[in-house]
Amino acid sequence: MNTSILRALSAWADRRGDLLAVACRDTQLTWRELDSAATRAALELARQHGVGRGDRVAVLGRPTTEWVVTALGVLKLGAVICPLNERSGPVDLAHAVAQTEPTVIVASAALASGVTDLGVPITDLDRLGRGEPSSEDLAIAAVDGADPVAILSTSGSTGAPKGVVFTHESLASSFFEWCLSEPTFLHARALSVSSMAFGAGLLNGFLGPLVLGGSIIYLPDWDPAVALALIRDHRVNHLGATTVFYEQMADHPDFDGADLSSLTIAFTGGNPVTDDLIRRWGAKGIGLRQAYGLTESQSHATIPTVADAMVHPDSVGIGGVLNEFHICHDDGTVCGPDQPGEIVISGPGMAAGYWRDPDLTATTFGGGRLRTGDIGVRDTDGRIRVIGRTKDIIISGGINIYAAELERAIAELPEVAEIAVIGVSDSEFGETPAALIRVADGAELTAAAVVQHCRDRLSPYKAPRYVEFLDRPLPRTAGMKIRKGDLRTEFADLPMRGTRIGTVPSR
Repeated sequence: MNTSILRALSAWADRRGDLLAVACRDTQLTWRELDSAATRAALELARQHGVGRGDRVAVLGRPTTEWVVTALGVLKLGAVICPLNERSGPVDLAHAVAQTEPTVIVASAALASGVTDLGVPITDLDRLGRGEPSSEDLAIAAVDGADPVAILSTSGSTGAPKGVVFTHESLASSFFEWCLSEPTFLHARALSVSSMAFGAGLLNGFLGPLVLGGSIIYLPDWDPAVALALIRDHRVNHLGATTVFYEQMADHPDFDGADLSSLTIAFTGGNPVTDDLIRRWGAKGIGLRQAYGLTESQSHATIPTVADAMVHPDSVGIGGVLNEFHICHDDGTVCGPDQPGEIVISGPGMAAGYWRDPDLTATTFGGGRLRTGDIGVRDTDGRIRVIGRTKDIIISGGINIYAAELERAIAELPEVAEIAVIGVSDSEFGETPAALIRVADGAELTAAAVVQHCRDRLSPYKAPRYVEFLDRPLPRTAGMKIRKGDLRTEFADLPMRGTRIGTVPSR
């Protein structure tokens, strides 16, 4: 079986040559034009830098048609795409480059200064592939299904960076799983708003739509008004983004009158999804679904149906079609209904492992099962709820409190613009929840109201004993996930300077 995604990309250039493939701002490329530009980029990389099969090529820039042309040129050579985070500083960029050892860095002029001192040749992202058509033929590289397509340097919101490897075979099987779960992924027109340095951009907003014969509209500089207009003007039917993007579009004055009738696939994740957000998008006739996945599962591994998402907005569905989900105790045995445990996934739609790290690969992917590090519960009907991270459990008096559960409850308060819950030290119970809240502009909220709301919604012992109101946005990754590690460091001394709300009622 030919599992090379190059075969699919070549087939669409033949079969859909005159149809739109990618667009960004004033630039639009048909499939035939995209294929031709990618061939020119490949020839330039091969001639000027000797790039060939298995070589890594780092790409640094905002998601644009130029980025796509470069990446497809890399693939035509059998080389490996290594996206760099355009928001990273010199130290993080240096680490990512040292990790993958690229033959060349393709960088936009605006960002090239961050990688000039790393001892790796640099070429201009904005000019690559723009030359005149060449009479030289490009022999498309023969690749094996196990050959890497991309290495995504990721640490999420915590931890040291890891290089997640996507192979031709793993991507082909993952995209097949997507279509089994949601057939309208095939030939979809996607709006891409995420950095290519994250799964949401690289997979949902680039490789997935193109391999499945669709097209992509890029919005490299986020603006909710522009996003609403692009959905209308380009008849976008596929949008995957973290929750904050949907919140900002729903809060924009243009939202109520916007024509979003084309949008049939809208999924989100990364942060709690409130009933109110589901309701506001539902009023537009759009079923906003909370999908579940991580970089190692090649983005969304399970997506609920629209009907289920509207009734059970806190659920991520019942699992995949081929991907199997298990909720497991620490010893690997399967939890019973409503018992919390680690989410473990097995099936074809998993990444191939970590770049040059066999020990971590064995620990995380061993036995053909992906240990996600996420805590979930499955109800008697099979629906899965994600309630936290193994690193995000607050052990208070020997009882587990899941930060995500508290965050979801607090996010229901209309005065809350952003919420993060962390554990801080506590003399009475060892550790206790602290709620860090940015209040919406013009709104007023008290710590007492937050605590009472939590006690009304959850077991009283789960209510936070510290509530801090911040006058600035919470720190986020380029993928718009909240950086819990930064918050834990900043608020480690909260018990010494904050106001403790007191002992909770007896359990």
